[in-house]
Amino acid sequence: MNSIYLFGIASQRNTWLAVRQETITSNIAHANTPGYRARDVQPFAEVLQAIRPDMAASDPGHLQDSSAYGGGDAVTNEAAWHTSESGNSVSIERELVKSGEVNAAFSLNNGVIKAFHRMLLTSTKV
Repeated sequence: MNSIYLFGIASQRNTWLAVRQETITSNIAHANTPGYRARDVQPFAEVLQAIRPDMAASDPGHLQDSSAYGGGDAVTNEAAWHTSESGNSVSIERELVKSGEVNAAFSLNNGVIKAFHRMLLTSTKV
């Protein structure tokens, strides 16, 4: 039986989401710190591309994945929103939008895992 990578990927995604949420809260905490620059983490698509397991064809009729993954957005430029006179580039509104994105992604990730887990349990029932 081959390994199921979905659970490992979901775990890595939850870890990435936790790190991103921590970065967002750090940005909000430093909203009034002079000279502080807002930070963000590397997009998960790039993280996943770096650790992606190689695909194996078990049958000559299987297609090979020869393309490099080009998805994922580059890290957005935080200065595009505004920079205050003190040199601080944190936008509370922007950070709250990102926090909502993390919450939605976490809910989706857990929903997919629950559905996959139910499917796996159903398929193994005797």
